[in-house]
Amino acid sequence: QHSKTITSLVAMIRKSGRDENQPTLSWRILTTGLDGLIRMHTWNASTGQIKHIHGVKLREPITSLAFNETYDRMAIGTTKGRVIVKQVGGRRKEESQNKRQRRIPAGTYAYFTRGMNVEPQHDDYVVTQDRKRKLQKFDLAIKQFRYGDALDDALESRHPQSILAVLEELGKRRGLGQALANRDEESLEPILSFTIRYIPRQHCSMILLGVAHKLIDLYGGIAGQSETIDELFDKLRKAIHQEIVTQKSMLRIVGQLDALINMADLEDQE
Repeated sequence: QHSKTITSLVAMIRKSGRDENQPTLSWRILTTGLDGLIRMHTWNASTGQIKHIHGVKLREPITSLAFNETYDRMAIGTTKGRVIVKQVGGRRKEESQNKRQRRIPAGTYAYFTRGMNVEPQHDDYVVTQDRKRKLQKFDLAIKQFRYGDALDDALESRHPQSILAVLEELGKRRGLGQALANRDEESLEPILSFTIRYIPRQHCSMILLGVAHKLIDLYGGIAGQSETIDELFDKLRKAIHQEIVTQKSMLRIVGQLDALINMADLEDQE
């Protein structure tokens, strides 16, 4: 019930039902008052009973209430001279799509997932982001300063470029000695075998020469304790010796070619 004077009483017909061609019609009676209340009632025409079903309270006293012909817009007049227009019932599809969305507070889960389900338009510029590359086991070990484990993981991959990259990174971090130290016969054999195999190759020699020096410094004093390691060190010595011989031969050939080219230039000048 209204606590103050009732200022308006409006009857309207409400359409309901799933069938739009044959809707169910019912009466609604709306009342407003100086207490700022808008109350909606149902009216049964056969019995004459009125039942309250809904109510809304405004901050200002209401003086008048009116509907348009289709009963989908409601105009409310207040004592302060304001006219408030409300949409009655469901909004139109295009209006609901353009409805202003509520502001999502920062720091909430909805804030970080906003816009994930929005499809781009044909004229939108879509920024693609590459997925973060998954790190290899030896990369994770280097990030965690486990240099020995990083070298072991790289050797297990049997990928020469990965092994060389790990050795180069360990050299830059000054962790090559730490990675090569404290190895037994089983863990020392893979790095020695790799060094022997790839040290003659030009793109590997600069890195592996430093590895060979470190291995000799660390394990040169324990020669004779393992036949396998002694054999590998002997192969390493022979591989380096053969490379030195090859380099000297190439330098002689280069010197001879330079001499021949210089003699040819002198003959041309004469």
